[in-house]
Amino acid sequence: MGLFHQPKIRKFNYQPVFYDERKEKLREKMDAAERERAGEYVPGASIRGSFRRMEVARKEIKYTPFMRFLSIMGIAAVLVAAVYMAQLMGLLF
Repeated sequence: MGLFHQPKIRKFNYQPVFYDERKEKLREKMDAAERERAGEYVPGASIRGSFRRMEVARKEIKYTPFMRFLSIMGIAAVLVAAVYMAQLMGLLF
């Protein structure tokens, strides 16, 4: 047909995607409620193992040596400030 290839015209076909976060959260809550309703009721199933999970979560929060040092220094600073304020009040009265 010719010496040069003529490319076909491409059409711009943009379809916007809208994301509504509130609607998505509502849909997730509705799906979770539907799954919960569809399952059989087992007495105590919601609290089974919850004490163990709380204990594990509590143990996971450990104090690092730096945090322990900061805590001790904070308590010491409060005590020094209390002694200083007590001496200051003693001088005023």
